[in-house]
Amino acid sequence: MIEKLSYVLFKAALARSQGRNFSALIEATNDPALVQWEFLQSILQANADTEFGEEHAFNNIDSVESYRANVPVCEFEFLRPYIEKQRDTGVRALTSAEPIYYNRTSGTTGSPKDVPVTQQAFDETRRDSQISAYLLSRDTDALVGKVFAIGGSAEEDRTVRGVPIGSASGMLYRQQSRFVRSRYVLPPEAFDVEDMETRYIVCAVYGLAQSGVSAVATANPSTFIRLNDVIQNNPDVVLRHLAEGTMPECNVELTPLSPQPKRARDLSSMLDRHGSLNYRFVWPRLRAVIAWCGGSCGFALSRLRLLIPESCQVIELGYNASEFRGTINVSPRVNRCLPTFQHTFFEFVRQDDWENGDMRFLSLHELEQDQLYYIFATTTSGLFRYDINDIVRVTGWINRTPTLEFVQKGRGVTNITGEKLSEYQVLEGVKAVRSEVGVDPTFFVVLADEANAQYLLCMELDVRPDSERIATVFDTSLQGLNVEYESKRKSERLGKVRFVLLPPGTGFDYRSDLIAAGQRDSQFKYMHLQYLKETALTLPNDVHI
Repeated sequence: MIEKLSYVLFKAALARSQGRNFSALIEATNDPALVQWEFLQSILQANADTEFGEEHAFNNIDSVESYRANVPVCEFEFLRPYIEKQRDTGVRALTSAEPIYYNRTSGTTGSPKDVPVTQQAFDETRRDSQISAYLLSRDTDALVGKVFAIGGSAEEDRTVRGVPIGSASGMLYRQQSRFVRSRYVLPPEAFDVEDMETRYIVCAVYGLAQSGVSAVATANPSTFIRLNDVIQNNPDVVLRHLAEGTMPECNVELTPLSPQPKRARDLSSMLDRHGSLNYRFVWPRLRAVIAWCGGSCGFALSRLRLLIPESCQVIELGYNASEFRGTINVSPRVNRCLPTFQHTFFEFVRQDDWENGDMRFLSLHELEQDQLYYIFATTTSGLFRYDINDIVRVTGWINRTPTLEFVQKGRGVTNITGEKLSEYQVLEGVKAVRSEVGVDPTFFVVLADEANAQYLLCMELDVRPDSERIATVFDTSLQGLNVEYESKRKSERLGKVRFVLLPPGTGFDYRSDLIAAGQRDSQFKYMHLQYLKETALTLPNDVHI
């Protein structure tokens, strides 16, 4: 009864505070060009007296076209000197507003990227999150019970001037009101546990203590696959901590958990009956999984669906990254995502144009249905015409504003003899293997072997594979998806795909190595198409290249 009353109050509070904001968002979709230009003007005016603003003549920009003429497309390494100068000295190098936080993520050069977050940007992200919560409560049953959400550590370090560095999702989670936080299962300090295996054990103990979880949420659904593996591999440890109300030793002081011997016994009985503690058994009232659905995340979701109740809905979290939040899911029942165009200025280039060196930039209102585009963003935190190397697709329209979905990382293209194979085509090929051969890889990667002019399909499987059939189905699928690949195969300029069976645990070890190198666990993304000469993946000893 108390839980039901709490939800009613929570839902009413969201409707009162966010109903108006959502209505304003939908009203703005009638004229995205005007909204975008007015926002861009506000950014330019606010930062005209910064070093970057003066160097690129912000005061002289009077149109979108002149903005493009004055400001180059910026990758992070171009902006890094400005960001680090402002971070370390306080000089207004990039933004007039002092960043209140730096979101740390992995960089392409080996040095981590400390992405600045101003107070305005943080408030914008928080408002988007509140609108999302309002829509989830209005349109779904996701928030009826407790929410098991996994984020990152709010503070991993501080700048020389004392500004926090960490995960923006963790900071947002930590700054929720006490009333909102009471609906979450995990205390924010759980994300500060340094040892990854211990962190998963801690999350498992808190999670299994709650039977009334109605939603689980994180960025990458593979996080929940890994959590499930930890629970299945360590049931005695998890249940002992649950029964005794203890936590494994770690580097942080965790919120105490009351001993729950009865819950532990009930879960032990489930384990005996079913042979596992899958989410469908421990959280029978689970209504929603909220996570990324696009790109390669679809493969993790297909595995996750086997672990959750059949009636459980999968809801798109929205396109977001460490640098900015790109979309908000305004129709969680059907996953229609509007760009955050009220506080991010967007530009686009058709995928084929960009990859062929043709930089014809388009504004939001100029996009076309079902087309693929590289996306560029200007934010209130000082990312100007930022090239994030992501590809999105137009999925529909709300009034005059397109809805978007993430497709894949950009430049995920390999080329041995002119075939220009894309990661998207690789993902489609693996889908064909799953459908026609009936195997479900726990991990896979395709490697371009230039020396032997062929592709290696590397898979970690739970069953003994029919290697020849897997290679044939994958190779045939690629020929149907890519005419140049088909041509090169028929002329034998490309050899047939070679299947490589990876040892158990390869995917986990590879992921662990990349996380240790700087990628975030909760936002981790595999690159499923790579060059053999560049991959950090360790192949089996019996694979001779």
